[in-house]
Amino acid sequence: MVRAFEFHVIGELLDVDPRMLNDVGFVQSALVESVIKSGLTLFDVLSQKRIEGGVLSIAIIGESHAAVHTWPNRKMITVSISSCKDEESTWQVFLELRRIFKARKHKVIEMRSGIPLMERIDKFKLPIEALV
Repeated sequence: MVRAFEFHVIGELLDVDPRMLNDVGFVQSALVESVIKSGLTLFDVLSQKRIEGGVLSIAIIGESHAAVHTWPNRKMITVSISSCKDEESTWQVFLELRRIFKARKHKVIEMRSGIPLMERIDKFKLPIEALV
């Protein structure tokens, strides 16, 4: 059985209080807390308030990255988490962010690196170079 080598959780946190979404300190703290509580290795975090409103915050983690982009005018946050550790910790970051921001709704998908690629190689008998 082929195992994934990286897990990705990509989603949206919806119906969030917009007052939280312009606060750089709060957004950064939420991202840091969610990464640490998930057992991932935090190396650094960069956060920037956008001129148009909202905050972009990216955590560089030993396992890859976690990022949030807030949209106060839409009362939402886009979230992207990628980790080579395991499925559970990757999901835990998303669930912690949902809890911290008190999102009333969410949409989310999961992708796994390695499995689709291996399936394409097997199905089409393609060399790896043909897929890049």
